[in-house]
Amino acid sequence: MKKTLLISLLVTLLLSYLAISTYGQTEIASESATPTTASSVEDSDIKTLKEKVANKVSEIRQKNNKAISGFVLSNKSSIIKLKTYENEEFEVELDDTLTKYFKITGIQKKEIKADDIEKDDYIIVTGVLVDKRITANSVFVDEGFLVEVGKVAEIDKENYSIKIVTTAKDNFTLDIEDSTKQSMLNIKTNEAEAAGFSKIKEGDTIHFVVKQLAINKNNSYSAVKILIIPQEYFLK
Repeated sequence: MKKTLLISLLVTLLLSYLAISTYGQTEIASESATPTTASSVEDSDIKTLKEKVANKVSEIRQKNNKAISGFVLSNKSSIIKLKTYENEEFEVELDDTLTKYFKITGIQKKEIKADDIEKDDYIIVTGVLVDKRITANSVFVDEGFLVEVGKVAEIDKENYSIKIVTTAKDNFTLDIEDSTKQSMLNIKTNEAEAAGFSKIKEGDTIHFVVKQLAINKNNSYSAVKILIIPQEYFLK
């Protein structure tokens, strides 16, 4: 009888100890799990916020990513000042790490340095534009060309030049050089054929290409290419 009571007492004490131990472990585990869960939620929120900010910045950069072109006024202290053909002035911010520079010759593209860009060079800049300042991703040194059309108002046979009035009433003086590519529309076949200066008449329509210049006050250019449309073409 005494043995039975003793065994029962020991079993009761053992079960009580196990119950208390299990409860303590559960409580500790619960307490430690709570901050871990909260921390995970907080990290997730921060990650989501960062992604939203990054996406917004990317969206703004894409929206403001532009290309401008013009002639170099100066190139100093990582800033290029340029003037467009419309006489607007911009500042080009250069980054020693990110900005790339290239020179275009025909269909060839060669990488150059920022110091190779000189005053009066014609450049094309791509990057993020804000107001009158563009942060350059790429700068291309190229030749700028102007394409226009107008009617022949006057012919100077001695100096091999012609005066053109465009539909916008702009006046141009074109010097026809030996290097100028000249062609004329054959009004019978509607095909362009090689032509010479002597074929040009007052009243003819001229499509022309000239190389843009940094300074040109009189709109006087050496013609790169001209296409003559005889006035008779419009009388058919």
